Amino acid sequence: MLSIKPTQTSRKLTPNILPCTIHHNGPLKIAKRYWTPQHSSDKKTSTAYLRGRKLRGRVVKLPAGYQGVLLQKTDQDAQPNADTRQGASRRPPVDDEDDINGALDDEEGEVKVMEQKAVFDEMVVWGHEVLPEDGDEYVKGIEEWIAFAEAMHGTHDHDANETS
Repeated sequence: MLSIKPTQTSRKLTPNILPCTIHHNGPLKIAKRYWTPQHSSDKKTSTAYLRGRKLRGRVVKLPAGYQGVLLQKTDQDAQPNADTRQGASRRPPVDDEDDINGALDDEEGEVKVMEQKAVFDEMVVWGHEVLPEDGDEYVKGIEEWIAFAEAMHGTHDHDANETS
């Protein structure tokens, strides 16, 4: 299980999802000469060049009420409190057969801390030479995760779907 440790001052950023693999994990000092996206007049698309390859970017805004968070892994363990103990001890109902077969573990898992580094309300999804469309795996993934979260947490207005 993970616990998020908010910071006193969280900066705002716009993540870029590039159509390539970069074998680096950590901060970079990017010079303006290497990354200078040109934004369209409506600020919904961008064009950039990376190592001579033309990239087209599409701004994907998170819906109202949602916020993206950039987290960094730490080696800290969360200190148990009443809330984490109560949340960790909740388990779905199971039948006796599952219990007999050892499907449930009696130990509570350790809770690791993730530190909040930044927040965002939009991101740019990049494609090679063309704009990513609605069927793009990242664009579609964001939409599916939000729909899943709303279904799971019951934030969707059921009355709007009912017809008389």
